[in-house]
Amino acid sequence: MYKMLTLRHAKYKRFMIQRLQTVYFIAIILICLLISTGTLLSGSLSTEGLVTYYQLNLIYFKVFENGTLVSSEIQYVLIFLLSAIIGWTLNIMFSFKDRSKQIKLAKWNYLFILLLIVALFTKAVMDIPGFAFAVQRMDSVFGLALLFFIGYLNFRAIMLIKKDDALVKSADRIR
Repeated sequence: MYKMLTLRHAKYKRFMIQRLQTVYFIAIILICLLISTGTLLSGSLSTEGLVTYYQLNLIYFKVFENGTLVSSEIQYVLIFLLSAIIGWTLNIMFSFKDRSKQIKLAKWNYLFILLLIVALFTKAVMDIPGFAFAVQRMDSVFGLALLFFIGYLNFRAIMLIKKDDALVKSADRIR
């Protein structure tokens, strides 16, 4: 009986993709890659026949005047924070053997997500004149919803890790 439990437990550790929280962490990484190129925040300003459109995503801040690209600058801070979230999430995924460490790392992941959101909105308020949430286009709203959904996925993964930890502790008490 004990041999069968250890074989099953070894198989469980070897194939970590079967754990639902790993799927959530993979979804966090994929969403980060998806929203890195889409428009997250935008704004427009019309003055004397000149329409200036501002577009901010996690890689570029672009300014268009009458549909012509005027300037484009790379957002190094946002790229760094996005890379930190992806790298930290991979670190969480591969520390699946120590569940208490995995929970602590996932809680730290909230800090990176929060820093990314704060840096994004700070950049938007500082660089987009007349920035308001009421004038955001639908693709911007969808991108922002995905950005906040990352935090929810992180929360769900923490809950599942805690559930796995409780299950393993109860199985240890039975033995």
